[in-house]
Amino acid sequence: MTDIEIVTLCQNWQLDSFWELYERYVDKIYKFIYLKTYDTDLSQDLTSQTFLKALDNINKFKVEENANFNAWIYRIAYNLIVDNYKKEEKKSTTNIDEILEIWYSLDFAQDIDNKDKLKEILNYFDTLKEKHKQILLMRLWEDLSYKEISEITWESVANCKKIVSRTLAKIPSELMTLLFILLLNI
Repeated sequence: MTDIEIVTLCQNWQLDSFWELYERYVDKIYKFIYLKTYDTDLSQDLTSQTFLKALDNINKFKVEENANFNAWIYRIAYNLIVDNYKKEEKKSTTNIDEILEIWYSLDFAQDIDNKDKLKEILNYFDTLKEKHKQILLMRLWEDLSYKEISEITWESVANCKKIVSRTLAKIPSELMTLLFILLLNI
């Protein structure tokens, strides 16, 4: 069953169908949020809030020919992250050891035998502008289309493409190789 078919069932008060959407997206949304917050507890809370908000607003989702539930749920998560940053008025600090622990538990770094190289990649990402980092991670890590990224960030598709290509062009070649090894292991 497609996302849109499930949304339609939910809009017709068959809310138990929402569980299937939850199962499809919970891990992706959690990883998306975690890569923005680097905080396990906060990521779990925001993931829960994302799905509660989606369920509460499922009737507002417009089921159309080109409707995209994927972009809609990511947009909800993105807005909750932004709202959280506004509340906190400061950015969470990166705990690299915690990131490594999660990536190892998810087998992302299975073939990278040197933690220092992985730390290099994470440190490089910390030097990027926040918006550029978010767009790059959505494209490479989450494998979202430029159209979906555009819907989530409210940037134009063309601007999203420029940000990704220019950011990738600035990454040192040795880190680029490691980044793609990491992405291929996902």
